[in-house]
Amino acid sequence: GHEEILQGIAPGRLVWPPRGQLGHGYDPIFVPDGDDRTYAEMTAEEKNTISHRADAFRKLEAAFA
Repeated sequence: GHEEILQGIAPGRLVWPPRGQLGHGYDPIFVPDGDDRTYAEMTAEEKNTISHRADAFRKLEAAFA
């Protein structure tokens, strides 16, 4: 077997009160750097291009390219 551990990072800040109706968990209070909207105010497509999971997946793709 083979195992890869990759860390995804999404720089940003927390805001209060929560904003937005989309997403789950911390999405209503997390604003990524370079935007003024919370994850919960973005479409799934927008969020998924900049999230920590997307970052980790890009690193995974690069590791096997």
